[in-house]
Amino acid sequence: MRSRLCVGLMACAALAVAGCGSSSDGGSTSSTSSSTTASSGSAGITAAQAEIDKYAAQPTFAAPGEAFDAKAAVQGKTLLSIPASSTIPFVQTLQDGVKKLAPTVGLNFIDWPNQGQPSQWVQGMNAAIARKADAVNLMAGINPESIGPQVAKAEAAGIPVIASHLYDVAETPALGTDQVSAPYRQAGRLLADWVVAKTKAKADVLVVKIDEVPSTKPMMAGIDEVFQQRCAEGCKVETVNVSIADVATQIQPEVRSALTRNPKINYVIALYDSAEAPFVVSAIKQAGATGRVKVVTFNGTPSVLKMVKSGEVEMDVGENLEWISYAVLDQSMRIMAGMDPVKDPKLPLRVFDQSNVDEAGNPPTDHDGYGDSYIAGYRKLWGLTG
Repeated sequence: MRSRLCVGLMACAALAVAGCGSSSDGGSTSSTSSSTTASSGSAGITAAQAEIDKYAAQPTFAAPGEAFDAKAAVQGKTLLSIPASSTIPFVQTLQDGVKKLAPTVGLNFIDWPNQGQPSQWVQGMNAAIARKADAVNLMAGINPESIGPQVAKAEAAGIPVIASHLYDVAETPALGTDQVSAPYRQAGRLLADWVVAKTKAKADVLVVKIDEVPSTKPMMAGIDEVFQQRCAEGCKVETVNVSIADVATQIQPEVRSALTRNPKINYVIALYDSAEAPFVVSAIKQAGATGRVKVVTFNGTPSVLKMVKSGEVEMDVGENLEWISYAVLDQSMRIMAGMDPVKDPKLPLRVFDQSNVDEAGNPPTDHDGYGDSYIAGYRKLWGLTG
C-alpha cells in the first residue's frame, strides 16, 4: 500500500489547524490543550453523547438534485475513472461500485488501475484525453493540483474533471474542477465527540493524519472544534503526520514511539481506517498498551468493521461505499449531460461500535447497515423503472 485516500484520500495540501498544532511531511508530532467554552464540562459531555446517539441510527435517502433521464444523458458517452490507488480497499471498492452501476444506465466506464504513483495518474489523464472521454473522475484522494497541467489539458479539450470524495461539502474544489464532496468536518467532529464522551472530557489523544490528503484539513478542523468546545479541563491532542508513500512503513513505529513517550495517551484517532487502523492496532500491541489505548477511525471499510467486531477498534464512523458510488455516478452523469452539478450529494455517516456493527453484515459489507432507501431513491431520480 503506497497511497491513500479517502477515506475519504491522496495527494497534496498542507494542513495547519489552530489548536491542534501542525506537523511536517513525515512523522513529527505536536500537542496542545483545548480551550474551555460555554459547552464544556458536563454539558459538553452530554452534547457529545447526543451527537453520537444521533449518528448511530440508520440514515435515509435525500435527493441531492433534480430528477433527470440518466440513460438519455449518457447515451454513447465514456467516463474514465482514476482511483487514487487500486491497492487501497476503500478506494477500489468505490471504483468497483461505479463500474458495476455504469451498465445500468448505458455508460461506458474505463477503469485506470494504478499503485498510487502520480506518474500513473498522469498517464490516466493523458489516456482520457487521447480517447476523448466525456469526463474524468479522480477517485477518492487525487488532488487535482498534483496533476494540474493534465487537468488543464483535459478542460481545454472540453473534458470535465471531477474530484470525488476529496473535499468537504463546504469547500471549493481546486482548479475549477467539479466534485463529489463528503461530510469530512462532521466525521472529524464525531471522532472527537466519541472520545470526549468516553473519557468524560479527559482525553489524551494521538491523532494519526496524512496532511497530503486534502480531506485531512476539514477533519482536523472538526476534531479541534469539538475538543475546544467540550473539554472543560483541557483535552490534550498530539499528532503524527505521515506521507502517503510512508503509510505502510511509518505509522506503526511512529505510534509505538508516541505511546512509549507518553503513557497517558488513552485514545488514538486514525483518520482513515483501512490505511491506518491496522498499523495503529499493531503499534498498540507492540507498546503493551492493548486495552488501555482505544482506537477510533473513519470510513467504514468492511475489513476495519471486522476489527470493530473483534474489539481491536472501538468505533468507526462509517460511510456507505455503495451509496458513495451512486453519488459519484449521479454527479458524473449530470456533468456529462451539461446540467448544473449538485453542491451537496447528501452522503450519510453512521457511527458503528460493537452495539450495532452486526447490522453492517456478517461478515461486514461496504453497504449494509444504512438501509436501502438510496437504491430506490437514485433509480427514481434517474428515471429508471423496475
